[in-house]
Amino acid sequence: MRRRWILPVVAIAMASLTTLAVINYLRSLQREAAVVAPAKTEAVVFAKASIAERKTVTADALELRELPAAAIHPQAARRIEDVVNRVAVAPIFADEQVLLNKLAPAGVNVGLAYVLPKNKRAMTIAVNEVVGVAGFVFPGDRVDVVGTVNEGDLKFTKIILQDIEVVAIAQKVEQKPGEEPRVSTSATLALSPEQVETLAQIDNSGKVRLALRPYGVTEQVRTSGKTIESALGRVVKPAPGPAPQAAVARTAPRPRLAFGTTALRRSSGPSAPTTTAPAQAAAPKVPAPTIFNVEVWRATTKSVVSFTEARL
Repeated sequence: MRRRWILPVVAIAMASLTTLAVINYLRSLQREAAVVAPAKTEAVVFAKASIAERKTVTADALELRELPAAAIHPQAARRIEDVVNRVAVAPIFADEQVLLNKLAPAGVNVGLAYVLPKNKRAMTIAVNEVVGVAGFVFPGDRVDVVGTVNEGDLKFTKIILQDIEVVAIAQKVEQKPGEEPRVSTSATLALSPEQVETLAQIDNSGKVRLALRPYGVTEQVRTSGKTIESALGRVVKPAPGPAPQAAVARTAPRPRLAFGTTALRRSSGPSAPTTTAPAQAAAPKVPAPTIFNVEVWRATTKSVVSFTEARL
């Protein structure tokens, strides 16, 4: 009788021990999962507000924030004193880590040379209200440069440069004794070295204007340029040449022979052959040369240069 109860009791005891072991194991796993090693954080300088390009960074625009070490940019500044009073060479946006490569070296007053692309050159031209699109051109806009020059006797207008960035607009008030104050405006453009040569040549020999481009439009448009005649829709007809006249040589009739019964008699003696001289070709009429007047502006001084159309 006792032997019958031994096996069930042993089985129950083994099952209980196994259950307790599994429960303890699961609880240990839960404790290990609950204990997470804290992530290592470091202080990083952030911008509280946007900082414009070429602006001096002030302390009130900065703050320190803790970030995990894996989320910190290698160029990020770690101390506010390393950033204050330095000049931004690129825009820094709010809630962005302040990167040291976006700041000019300490103690350097940044100029245009720090923000100009390496393959560009800055060139300044004098503009007025007309040239500068009535004051609607601002730094960062892109423009086309239109040049009007005299080529011989021909006054010619063409878009010479397209999609050019305006990097600066400057105004200066000048006043001479006894005269009203005058505001002179200049526009600084970012050009390639070849474009610098083109604009300098056109600006010295003619007149330039700026044409504002719509935002985001970058394609280049091929144009043939305009003269006064083509701009007004006139068609220049070539001068009519002299009508061709063929020289016709007229020869007198050949002598005729008269045959008699007893002798061969020559009819009245042949007259000397006569020819008419070819008509002398009329000299072609040369049209009068066309004279073009070009207005040349140098700063605020206007002069008129006249050219005669060259004919080949």
